[in-house]
Amino acid sequence: MHHAHGEEPEATGAVCRVGLSHRVLAEIPVGRGPEAIAVDSEHRRAYVACSRSNTLVAVDLVRCRTLWDAPVGREPIPVVLDRPTGRLFTADARSDSVTVLDAASGERLARIPVGSYPAGLGHHPELRRVYCGNTGDGTVTAIDADRLETVGTVPAELGAGSIAVDPDSGRGYCANFLAASLTVFDTASLRTLERIPVGEGPCKAVADRATGRLYVAGSLHGRVTRLDLATGRLLDDFAVQRAPVGLCTSSDGSHVYVCNRGAGTVSVVSGRTGEETHRIDVGRAPGDCALDPATGRLLVSNAGSATLSVVDHPALPGPGQPALQPVVHPAVGHRLPPFALPDARTGRIRTSREWAEKKYVINFFASW
Repeated sequence: MHHAHGEEPEATGAVCRVGLSHRVLAEIPVGRGPEAIAVDSEHRRAYVACSRSNTLVAVDLVRCRTLWDAPVGREPIPVVLDRPTGRLFTADARSDSVTVLDAASGERLARIPVGSYPAGLGHHPELRRVYCGNTGDGTVTAIDADRLETVGTVPAELGAGSIAVDPDSGRGYCANFLAASLTVFDTASLRTLERIPVGEGPCKAVADRATGRLYVAGSLHGRVTRLDLATGRLLDDFAVQRAPVGLCTSSDGSHVYVCNRGAGTVSVVSGRTGEETHRIDVGRAPGDCALDPATGRLLVSNAGSATLSVVDHPALPGPGQPALQPVVHPAVGHRLPPFALPDARTGRIRTSREWAEKKYVINFFASW
């Protein structure tokens, strides 16, 4: 069903928060261990690969609720949407296969054997190919998106995973997690072109065609590397928070969003300067993110919370505009009001007067 782009999502059951310049509109429960996200802006849907539930979940982006979940192979990590055919592809790491589903219904169309522990997917719509990075084999399998069969293999290196494709140059970039490198290959001939050393633990590679740059998230050293898409030349790198494992870029390349799995945040980085402008608090262990082109909203999969965060269109400061300030609670700066609570060990009532003019720590703990 098609919905108007201007509709606001229903926030029923959603958790709303106000951050520096983003508002979290909803936290949508999905399957366990959500990782990669594919967005279908035309049909107002997102598709989330849930690695611990062994499912792919379809989410209604207007009503902020799940539509269906479909079983795939064991431990699906990446997902791509092939719009011409309306097909979804997941790489199922522990099944050594790629599952193909119908995006409208979730019906399984095919299961394609690939290499050992496939953990990354790349997509070339014009060539009609999907590329699968096989971590255990150190190879890339090329799949025909129409015939749903393998057409060749590219030698990569140990830990081959995330794949970025640049249709303009005809190059594919495979991030080799264990080898700390990128394997560059020709997307048509499947010929290996070069090897580019990068930082430790490259987890996600994203091609930004708007700026001609390639971004690589280095999960072990907390940095993101930028390269020239046309030549593969290293440009620079910038620091983010702990364990960056996923990222995406805005349509014009002005901003980069980096999922910091170890911090529960998304770093918002200027695509021009590489400077982190601020961070968004999301769920636990964010795995990946994607932008909804229709609304500009950011979608974040939280592997530790089993949710999908829907983050409102950012009100980022522009030239000549002051940066937004954090929201301060009205009680800040005022005296602590008196209170009395029972001692958990003795049952005796203790009051705040006992610690007047002294420094102490109050630990608020909730159990449910």
